[in-house]
This record gives sequence, structure tokens and C-alpha cells, in this order.
Amino acid sequence: MIQSYEDLYDTVLSALDEYSKQDGAVEVVFQKNENSTCEIKSKQNNKKFVFMFARMSEEYKVGFAFYEPDPYGGFSNPDWIEDISHDEFNQKFVITLISEHLAN
Repeated sequence: MIQSYEDLYDTVLSALDEYSKQDGAVEVVFQKNENSTCEIKSKQNNKKFVFMFARMSEEYKVGFAFYEPDPYGGFSNPDWIEDISHDEFNQKFVITLISEHLAN
């Protein structure tokens, strides 16, 4: 369960550690941003996710955006944006995002 940005960072980092143990895992790097968001990016293809933690009235959410690099290697608008309840965002969820979107 994510209740702070530190929880978010810890969950993403532990998921990266667990993912890296899988056969055929691509190299994925983690970065904290100045605005407290964090991101993970595939070194193979530069696709990335940006994660943020937010409170919406009484509900906590983790928002995430998926980016594919443009032809020049930069990023403009996200390809898609989603959010998930803070109690559903876990290591397994992050590994699924990596496997289905960053590793391809």
C-alpha cells in the first residue's frame, strides 16, 4: 500500500530488483525527479513510465503515464495516462508494466 512518495519509490525500486532476476530481463533504470515524481526507463528502447502519488479527497492514488520516444529520441506527450488505487499498486503491478510495455 502506497501512502507516501517514499513508499512509491521503495515499491518501484524493489520491483526493479525483482524484475532484474528474471530470464531475458531488459535493463531498466530508475530516476527521481525534482517534482517528486519518479520514472523508470528501458535502456534498450527508451520507453518509460512516470509515476506520481496523489490524494483525491479521501482516496489515495498512484498515477502513471507511458511515453514512447519520438523519432529524435525526445518525449512530448504521454501515449496514455492511468491511475490505480494506492492499495493495488505493488511490486507485481510494476513488474507487469515493465514486462508488457518497456520490454517490448
